[in-house]
Amino acid sequence: MTEDYRLTTTEDREAFYQLYQYAFNNHDTPNRREFFMDRYQHGLIYGLHDHEQLVSGLYSLPMAVNFHGVHYNMNGIGDVMSAPEYAGQGGAGKLLTTALNDMAANQVTLSYLAPFSYGYYRRFGYEHVFDHTQQVIAAKDLPRVKPRDLSGTITRYGNEGLALVNEFYATQPQNQRGGVIRADWWLHYLTLKHDWSVAIYRNAEQTIEGYLVYERQTTNFAIQEWTAATPTAFERLANFVTKHGTTFETFSYEGPDANSGLDLLADPYTLKVTTTPYMMARIVLLHDFLKRYPFTADFETVRLAVTDDILAANQGIWELSRTNDQVTCNRVSPDVTGSADLQLTIQQLTKALFGTRSLTSAWQHGQITGDVTTAQRLDTSLVHEKPALIDYF
Repeated sequence: MTEDYRLTTTEDREAFYQLYQYAFNNHDTPNRREFFMDRYQHGLIYGLHDHEQLVSGLYSLPMAVNFHGVHYNMNGIGDVMSAPEYAGQGGAGKLLTTALNDMAANQVTLSYLAPFSYGYYRRFGYEHVFDHTQQVIAAKDLPRVKPRDLSGTITRYGNEGLALVNEFYATQPQNQRGGVIRADWWLHYLTLKHDWSVAIYRNAEQTIEGYLVYERQTTNFAIQEWTAATPTAFERLANFVTKHGTTFETFSYEGPDANSGLDLLADPYTLKVTTTPYMMARIVLLHDFLKRYPFTADFETVRLAVTDDILAANQGIWELSRTNDQVTCNRVSPDVTGSADLQLTIQQLTKALFGTRSLTSAWQHGQITGDVTTAQRLDTSLVHEKPALIDYF
């Protein structure tokens, strides 16, 4: 029987908040306390005590994601922390292992997190799959945008605008590549944490066709989300942005898509583009992920030898096939030393299944071993678009 590290009392909540402040060098403010406590009540909270003092902690947020039309339960890990005098003693790792086993027991298929160290979280089966691209342009270099259709309207809102566009957000292809399905409580938390504004474009029939989420910083107009379903929506929102050209020195947009838009500019040199690693993902229930995975084509049986040092139910030889759109997935042995077409870790399989790096590319870089022909054959059936994630936790 494993030890119960769950924190459930009011005293636990305050102790977790105090450790969070110290570990991340935050300061107590009414606003911080409000958004922190709002998120806390929705999470599974874990903590480790020594002499009745909380010395390590983390939260596991139950959420859901849309992965190419398939909805999976996903728990977001955050606030992984230890008091400095207890750092390096394995407390946080013990809590993370416990949280992962609890996810598996509760039929949670995936887990995401924002790493402080990629190497550290790889020890627990997570792998880098999400990137963000930031684009910055000086106000003087903003392109001229003259909308051709002025029949619709743009309306500005505060954070309450997030709820108004949530249904539209969910229908956008970019947000169906592993993006969060935003529950009401999550939207409320975002409104508490951020000082964002929302500009919504509606066509002449008052149907939402696009929106911006942005923050007016001291000298920078920082766009957090920019989604447009039609050319008119894009033009009107772009025109809205450029109308702020005399108020701010720079304009920035950070998004999950690598498409920088450089080719749309008359002078591409005016735009500074930086792509950075964003968040990691982990497959918690491999059988469920594979059984419901949105394969793009049928394929004959392949045998995968998957290593997972944390979740034993994932480790072993898996036989996988798809015939007439029906997936067959069975673990035929818990021993990875048996006969298999490909040998790989749960991390490398995560990258391939998410569309971050193909099996063929991983084989070419020596990250997986086995039959390259099988890797190429299976690659043709996997999703080909890279995953996209806007949210942070």
